Amino acid sequence: MKKDSITIRILLILGIVVVLFVPLNMIQSLIIERQGYRNEAVQEIYKSWAGEQTVAGPILTVEKTFFSINKDGEKITTKNYTHYLPENLEIECELLPEIRYRGIYEVVLYKSKIKIKGNFPRIIDLKENTGILSSIENYISFNISDLRGIEENVRLKINDSNLSVVPGLKNIGVFNNGFSSILNFSDDEQLSFYAEINLRGSSSIEFIPLGKMTNVKMFSKWENPSFIGSYLPAEREVTEKGFSANWEINNFNREYPQIWSNQNYEIFKSTFGAKLLMPVDEYQKTMRTSKYGVIIIILTFISFFMIEIFSKKIIHPIQYLLVGLSLVIYYSLLLSISEYIIFKYSYLISSILIIILIGFYIKSIYSSFKISLIISTQLILFYGLMYIILQLQDYALLFGVIALFIILALFMYLTRKLNWFDVLSNKNNVNIN
Repeated sequence: MKKDSITIRILLILGIVVVLFVPLNMIQSLIIERQGYRNEAVQEIYKSWAGEQTVAGPILTVEKTFFSINKDGEKITTKNYTHYLPENLEIECELLPEIRYRGIYEVVLYKSKIKIKGNFPRIIDLKENTGILSSIENYISFNISDLRGIEENVRLKINDSNLSVVPGLKNIGVFNNGFSSILNFSDDEQLSFYAEINLRGSSSIEFIPLGKMTNVKMFSKWENPSFIGSYLPAEREVTEKGFSANWEINNFNREYPQIWSNQNYEIFKSTFGAKLLMPVDEYQKTMRTSKYGVIIIILTFISFFMIEIFSKKIIHPIQYLLVGLSLVIYYSLLLSISEYIIFKYSYLISSILIIILIGFYIKSIYSSFKISLIISTQLILFYGLMYIILQLQDYALLFGVIALFIILALFMYLTRKLNWFDVLSNKNNVNIN
């Protein structure tokens, strides 16, 4: 077995690439672990503040209690619930984002000022044949996912009269959590409403289109929103100064009616709203970068191998391994630095450190500034190409495949006149440096 056998060297290089899978996978596991720590810190902040909010309402409920006597003379009590949704519903929501920190981790929270107004249709007394009517109770209900987010007393007006609200729901057949208020009104009375809610929340806020016609206006100074849920805004504008969005939804766009009795509908399937995204998810980008690690290692080793063939200077497999390990450690550097500074700067710093390290190492091996410059230039191109692919999320696959095609075409061009039979049989003597 000759130490300058090209076939053996190819097999050794392939073996080194396989070995490098182990530390590369360990680093990817470390990225997942650090991301888990970040998520735990975020959840701790949410617990001390308030979670994601879903705001809905109001719904007017008429609760009627009936009793009847069965054939055994026993008194049977039944309750009928009739729910009325607003005729028109207008919501205005201003989001005031805040950044909070837990150790090195940051999370976006918000305070919101919500104004809700509209009117109910005229309430018509439905004649239910379920027994003798004993009592009627009317109440209005709002859904708030996390009541801890309510900063001060809710202001609620019905027909210009102030009402007091109490936490909790009198009926959970429609909403999951929130507050309610008792109403007294006469039949056929037109009811208009106005509510102001100052609400804290985390990450996202959503609404439910309960009106026959629902109009929601949302605006904020946060410049990186994601519009989520069952409906996209009819109008939206996102700039460096913030965003604004407007939803217009009618009752034909959902699966539940304006009035129903003693039935359950999945109204939470029709939520919509906005999510405040952090500008950079360093863990997601670092993980995406690490997935290109094997390609970078293979391309770098191919460059070394081509230099060996054309310059007839061989480096030891251990030196291949050391270069490969430095390419793997690059992702540890990127992960650790990106936890403290912006990703693009951490990417630049990590790339420069590794390129300088490998460049000086290659110069000491080959005693050639030219070869060191060639390898360093190739690494600059590889890392630059990888960064471009990271930025082009929608076109990453297309751009990456085209780049690999060009690299393969260049390799084929450079080796087009090379007699591989002579190379593999080692007829061209190769000098050992």
